[in-house]
Amino acid sequence: MKKKLLVYEKEKIEEFIQKVEGEKGTVFPISYLTDKNVNLKYTGIKDKECFILDITALVMSLSERKDLQLIYESWINALNEENEDCIEYCVEKEYLFQACDLFNYYFETDEVDVKKDVEETVTEEKSIVEYEKREFDDLMDNFKIQLYGHERFKKNLKNQLKAYILLHRMKRKKIFSILLCGKSGIGKTEVGRILQKAMYPEEPPIKINFGNYSGKGSLWSLIGSPKGYMGSETGGELTNKITNSKSKIIIIDELDKADATIFNFFYEMLEDGQYTDLVGKVVDLDGYIVIFTANLDSSNFQEMIPEPLFSRFDMTYEFLQLTTEDKKRFVSEFIDVLIAEYEENIGQLNNKNIKDELMKKSYHTYTNVRLIKRDVMNAFVELVDVNNIWNDYTE
Repeated sequence: MKKKLLVYEKEKIEEFIQKVEGEKGTVFPISYLTDKNVNLKYTGIKDKECFILDITALVMSLSERKDLQLIYESWINALNEENEDCIEYCVEKEYLFQACDLFNYYFETDEVDVKKDVEETVTEEKSIVEYEKREFDDLMDNFKIQLYGHERFKKNLKNQLKAYILLHRMKRKKIFSILLCGKSGIGKTEVGRILQKAMYPEEPPIKINFGNYSGKGSLWSLIGSPKGYMGSETGGELTNKITNSKSKIIIIDELDKADATIFNFFYEMLEDGQYTDLVGKVVDLDGYIVIFTANLDSSNFQEMIPEPLFSRFDMTYEFLQLTTEDKKRFVSEFIDVLIAEYEENIGQLNNKNIKDELMKKSYHTYTNVRLIKRDVMNAFVELVDVNNIWNDYTE
């Protein structure tokens, strides 16, 4: 029997919690029942006979990770069997119909006017400093699921972002900045990508890679040429991307390849929470999260990053390579993604045999996740019949 999904508006989450707690039970996020590896650890809540679970984080996660569908359905099935009529579920209004579609065997809604309301609502892109507590918790739960490994970083990031939101509301801090160091291919850039997709899925990303910059004039390429110089009317890469996107996540890759002029620019930008481009336009970064990455480690990052700039980062962290357990989980879930994409677009596969064969290979010897992904894809192609891509076509 399907359950009716309770719905709340993210701006009125506290009102919703107060209302339902007296009638139906206490509201908990789904993460309350998971362990540090994001596995379902509990099917009940101590001292709570009846309770409500918020599944917004599950729906957000499935928008990026279709391979988790079976796992999440098994969670819901286990929770329903254990708690029967003493468990209910809620979801943020924006995700209501997506939730009912994804979990159509479990949920439905009889709120006739909700769909119309959702369709007519104009979504305003919000900065993290404007998030309500439940929105913030859902975002962090989703982030925890999406980023493989780096458990201590995930916990620290959540705490640092809470501190930033507080200081921003006190009018003491405009932007939040992170410097992530470590070898290539271990998840540094992925931090920004995950936050971007979760918070601004319809907006183009604001991403700069200093591996593509070289020599004199880098600052002009970044923020535009001075008036009267060639190219001044076209603007710089950073300014143009900020102007053309409502995203408030900026990713600056390979900072270690920037020059002294760029370092000075970022020092002033982080200090003031804004910058003035070379034609005099002020670009306000209030509420932005800026994520810098560098292929450095604890032995050399202070030699490469000037102290005045280094001291302006709100958070610095060195990413170490993923554990063998994390790499195996990544490979397993990536194989599920490949199989799902194949079956959706081409045809059926013997899922178990293919996955078993792929899991036998020693991907865990790699340190670079990009290389792992490449080799998994190559091995997958070898196992499936490539000629099937033409099965639906006739000459």
